[in-house]
Amino acid sequence: MPSATVRQLYKHKKETKMKKAKMYAVLMLSLGTMAAFGNAFGQGDTPDPGDTKAGYGSAVASPQPADAKKEAAAPDLAKGTVGVKLTEFRIEMPSSISAGATTFKITNAGTETHGFEIEGNGIEKEIKPKLKKGRSGSLRVDLKPGTYKVYCPVDGHKTMGMSLKLTVK
Repeated sequence: MPSATVRQLYKHKKETKMKKAKMYAVLMLSLGTMAAFGNAFGQGDTPDPGDTKAGYGSAVASPQPADAKKEAAAPDLAKGTVGVKLTEFRIEMPSSISAGATTFKITNAGTETHGFEIEGNGIEKEIKPKLKKGRSGSLRVDLKPGTYKVYCPVDGHKTMGMSLKLTVK
């Protein structure tokens, strides 16, 4: 009788190891499938290198993490670049800039996903994809003199304070 019990224990132990191995294989297959479909449907973090050419009104997200210590930069009038820092629930950037071709260098220094949208004077442009925590991107827009609304288009963020009026001279 003891040998039958030992055989049963050995068989049970072997079945348990097989179940664990099958569960591990299913988990790895599931993760691989999710990663493949995430990238296939534009949900991955890594942008396609072929999509990094930017024209007026286009956005390019950077795969490098943002330096959370950097403050929103003053506009670089010579080059038409404006630094923008997004946090919960604020947009840090100049409230007045010069007209012309402008590249907004946007950094999400917050802990939540944020976006950046500008509208006014017949322009409505948004950075795509939205920026996850620690990500940066840019949005190039040809701005005419006037007043524009700048805000985070993520649900509820605009009403929580992520909006401002931008004057273009």
